[in-house]
Amino acid sequence: MIGFVTPCSYENRNNILRISKFFSNKRNILLCLIVNSRLKKFLEIKKISNKNIKLIINETKNVSHKRNLGINFFLRINKIKWISFFDSDCAIDIENFTKIKNFLEINYFDIVFVNLISPKGNKIGNTLNNLPLLNFINIYRAGTPSVIIKKKFITKLFDTKFGIGTPNYSAEDTKFLIDNFTFNVSVIKNAYIFHPDQDIDLIKISKYSYGQKQLIRNIKVTHSVIFFMTIFFRPLFGLLFNFIKLDIYLLKIYSKRIKILLYG
Repeated sequence: MIGFVTPCSYENRNNILRISKFFSNKRNILLCLIVNSRLKKFLEIKKISNKNIKLIINETKNVSHKRNLGINFFLRINKIKWISFFDSDCAIDIENFTKIKNFLEINYFDIVFVNLISPKGNKIGNTLNNLPLLNFINIYRAGTPSVIIKKKFITKLFDTKFGIGTPNYSAEDTKFLIDNFTFNVSVIKNAYIFHPDQDIDLIKISKYSYGQKQLIRNIKVTHSVIFFMTIFFRPLFGLLFNFIKLDIYLLKIYSKRIKILLYG
């Protein structure tokens, strides 16, 4: 049985309705929505209520804390074997849901990853691949919506000093995976979760990079070196590529990201 933890924001209320309706008639699934009072009232008006949908009311803006509330809820339910972290702006269709469910039923990995694409089919974030002897590298590359973890393997919750709603805007996903590190991971091939296209924004990139830099400073040396190497070369190549293209805006973006990753 899979438990989906979804930290919700009122801005995504219409998508949350779609998520709820999709999961409401699925067997062996529990959806845990962490909502504030305003969103709770909206969902009540829309009559979102089902035995496999749990609402947890909390006013915090700390996304890591919200996810921890969902994890703690599922830790008390024996039937839940896997926990997925499904953002409130994400979506899934029956074909991809079935692929994921079937994979989890016949495999014995501790953590599995699912790639993200936009509804138009564009790649979102890093492309995750199964790499012989190097599959663990995906731990340093995966975003939270890509992660499905075996419940009994969770030894540490999300660090509430990282993520949206904290001074360290990002990197809570990587911190969680490092804290629950394992070599026994896999990527589900040809299965996807849908995520909106991401705009490249200088302020957002700066906050995102700052959170990653703080994580680099606060984890063990081995993890720090691997994580830095994993995330540094992409903006470096982007800088070189856009220098050739003379794309001034993207040059600013990549220059800013590299500067923050190097110096904070």
